[in-house]
Amino acid sequence: MECEICGKEIKGKGFKIVVESSELTVCVRCKEYGVEELSTASQHGVARVVRRDRKSMMSAKPIVFTEELVENYNEIVKREREKRGWSQEELAKRIQEKESLIRKIENAEITPEPSVIEKLERIFDVRLRERIQEVKVEGRKEIVPTLGDVVVIRKKKK
Repeated sequence: MECEICGKEIKGKGFKIVVESSELTVCVRCKEYGVEELSTASQHGVARVVRRDRKSMMSAKPIVFTEELVENYNEIVKREREKRGWSQEELAKRIQEKESLIRKIENAEITPEPSVIEKLERIFDVRLRERIQEVKVEGRKEIVPTLGDVVVIRKKKK
């Protein structure tokens, strides 16, 4: 039997997945491209299909932002690197990231991922994140735009 995505021969049973509402039989490598279907037999001999979604398997925790990147994070990283006499390449090797990432962080071209922030905080022994205060917004009426807010009326020239 061949994988219906990559075409390689499936060793063993194969996996039934759903990709864009099409059921496919795929190999181990291609099963991540869809939602896996598990067949479970019921009491009366009728098969019941249970879809197992990767997202639902993970616990759905609400995202809580308690810390935020400091405004001048790029200057802190550059200052600490230069204080130690390291090149961007050397810092990148020490934290196991690419040199281009360090350059982009120092130029404030990107906001680094939390894992990279942690590495930089650990290696430099500095805080690049600060606690943010929760701001409560008073409930106000929702403003719904009218046609007059959207349309620009031009007067016809005579």
